[in-house]
Amino acid sequence: MANYELVFDLGSAYVSAGSKKDGFTDKIPAVVAVATDTKQIVGVGVEAIRLGNTVGSGVKLAHPILEGAIIDTEGAKALITALLNRLINYKLSAFSRYNVQCAVPCGMISSDKNTIETVFLGLGAKQVSFVEAPIADSAALFNEFRTRQGIVVDIGYDCTDLAIVASNAIAAGCTLYYSGKSLTEAISDKIKSKYMLQLSYEAAEYLKLNCASLYPNDSTVVSVSGTNTQTGVVEQVNVSSKELYDAVVEFIRKYARIIQSLVDSVRGDLATLIHSDGVMLCGGGAKLAGLDMFLQSELGLPVYVASFPEDVTIKGLLAM
Repeated sequence: MANYELVFDLGSAYVSAGSKKDGFTDKIPAVVAVATDTKQIVGVGVEAIRLGNTVGSGVKLAHPILEGAIIDTEGAKALITALLNRLINYKLSAFSRYNVQCAVPCGMISSDKNTIETVFLGLGAKQVSFVEAPIADSAALFNEFRTRQGIVVDIGYDCTDLAIVASNAIAAGCTLYYSGKSLTEAISDKIKSKYMLQLSYEAAEYLKLNCASLYPNDSTVVSVSGTNTQTGVVEQVNVSSKELYDAVVEFIRKYARIIQSLVDSVRGDLATLIHSDGVMLCGGGAKLAGLDMFLQSELGLPVYVASFPEDVTIKGLLAM
């Protein structure tokens, strides 16, 4: 019998974990620091980022997880081990056994699941099981919004899960590799086209988080620096929400079309219930200003945003 029941959400931006025994949750940035000379991992999470930003540290940063799948086994092991240490004092519990329940995109192929399972088993897990992200999300969302069915939209860093969930099953759904990262890139392209400035990814992400909005009359203005593509000189420009509006609308309307196609695919009583209970948004991308109101206008359905959208999946796993 396992001593611990643990849950994991392997994201490209963050890896989250929790313990069903006490409800404790934790997360770390999904990044590791690798020494350029020895090729050894010398830092994970926040420490990796600190090393990466330190001049002369002799490291490069690597991201072991892409679209919910492990692409660097050793890096993933380092991230998971760090969380195990926090959750169950792993180093002092070498003889303890634990079961893992892991959330995955609903479109994940079996070979990617096998890789995840192999990593956990190699780190001492007794058993590994998988839950499609919309099902995990629904456990938290349906409790928050007091319903038993609805359209779950989880906008992550590099993929988005959209699904109609009812009776603890997916009636219709898909995974799109079109997400928060894609919107950041669209904003970067917009600034490059208008101002001939090449933004760093971090600068474009800052604009997305602090300036992008689906409110047409939003008057927010944010200053950002980039490299002039003609002169190579670093310049600063003031960017308004109105300047980004068209790019953001074009991006989100793709989601609206997919959601509408899912709604059109169901019939009967479920269709009636879905029109009543509407859309529930989670994931980091759900925090985009005005997203709920915009989708509600586009779809003619009620739209809700989770109170803590980035924590929905892990909280849902704990509630299952």
